[in-house]
Amino acid sequence: MTRMIAIAGKGGVGKTTCAALMLRALAAAGVRPLLAVDADPNANLHLLLGLPQPVGLGAVREEILSGAGGATSKEALLEAMVQQRVAEGKDVDLIAMGRGEGPGCYCYVNNLLRQSLSRLAGGYEAVVVDNEAGMEHLSRRNLRRIDHLVIVADPSPRGIAAARAIRGLADQLALPVGNAWVLLNRPYAAGETGEPLSLPAPLLAGIPHDPALPAWEAAGRSFLDLPDGAPAVRAISGGIRGMLREDVR
Repeated sequence: MTRMIAIAGKGGVGKTTCAALMLRALAAAGVRPLLAVDADPNANLHLLLGLPQPVGLGAVREEILSGAGGATSKEALLEAMVQQRVAEGKDVDLIAMGRGEGPGCYCYVNNLLRQSLSRLAGGYEAVVVDNEAGMEHLSRRNLRRIDHLVIVADPSPRGIAAARAIRGLADQLALPVGNAWVLLNRPYAAGETGEPLSLPAPLLAGIPHDPALPAWEAAGRSFLDLPDGAPAVRAISGGIRGMLREDVR
């Protein structure tokens, strides 16, 4: 069965960077092919994966409502349009939710995301969803099943409080979460340490300060090609191995 992995966290905590690192670690562990879902309306995950910017599902809205496709059923048209919007890579494919067109909320786009995920997921070993900041996406129940909820946090009091709020909301909504984890994205410089933290879920990994990451990104290189010895890669790889062990228990 396809693993469904959802990444959540407050704004500016590094969710997209952590999503790219997780995809790299999963592929290296033999979990492939992978589908990455950029569910943030301000999509930029493609920049870290070395993939072209996909056309967001939000653009499908106007095409469907305009009657594009003639006599073709909306379901068949939607299926074809979603497939066309998958940016394909060697081990990782990418689809983006994009923005809704015109006034109003993203309700229609979110419904498209649910439908497209259910159709696409069966062809992949795992789906990694990089969610928008905050907690609203959880309340919209965009995912019918979450095998692993990864809450990205920094070690600040506000960061841990935000992680605790996300975990609490998931419990309050009785979301179908198999395992919840905290992925600690540490802003500390090498050699610094923080106080012991009270986390709302088991620690998946602590990503150390790694100067290679901004340099790699600035050069336009894919995080999927980061070397095995990079500190961030070593840290996330250990966490992913622990996650995969939970799947076989």
